[in-house]
Amino acid sequence: MAIKTMSASSGGSKFSEGWHEVTISKAEYGDWNGKKYLDLLFADYPDNMNLRVYEVVNKKTNEEFKLANTFKYANAGIVGVLKDPNGKNPLIQYDDEPSGLIDKTINIYIYKERKTGEGYSRIFDDIAPIAQIGEHLSFTPEQVGGIKAGVEKRVQAMFERQAAHTEYNSNSNDNDIPL
Repeated sequence: MAIKTMSASSGGSKFSEGWHEVTISKAEYGDWNGKKYLDLLFADYPDNMNLRVYEVVNKKTNEEFKLANTFKYANAGIVGVLKDPNGKNPLIQYDDEPSGLIDKTINIYIYKERKTGEGYSRIFDDIAPIAQIGEHLSFTPEQVGGIKAGVEKRVQAMFERQAAHTEYNSNSNDNDIPL
């Protein structure tokens, strides 16, 4: 008989579909066709497994929220939480310097690409915080669970839109185009 070894892993790789807790190792802004984005790289992940978050502005309030949520959920650059005059909607004051994100831990959602048919792993562009008590912001496990559930709904909606688009394209032909 011989002495052998086997993996003690309980399954799932760092690229398996689902939630993964990661540490940000690099963060930098970029611009694509006039639209600002933030690229995040993670410790122990290859550079091609990045998260790119594009700015999104609320049409009613004219307030950018997608990049802001990245700082909020990473609990990065938070200077303070200000009370609004009504006392209902506090305002978070933060420094948007990308270096403030480095070494912060967040939850990312990895999914398998379905539209290309290749099954590549991708990171969804919404993140969730980790449960933590911070100086200005804290997140309970229940809050984290609620944020994760919202992200999972958006991932599912993306899959449904892709499936509907694929079905539409496979059912259409040149005879469907009005002249």
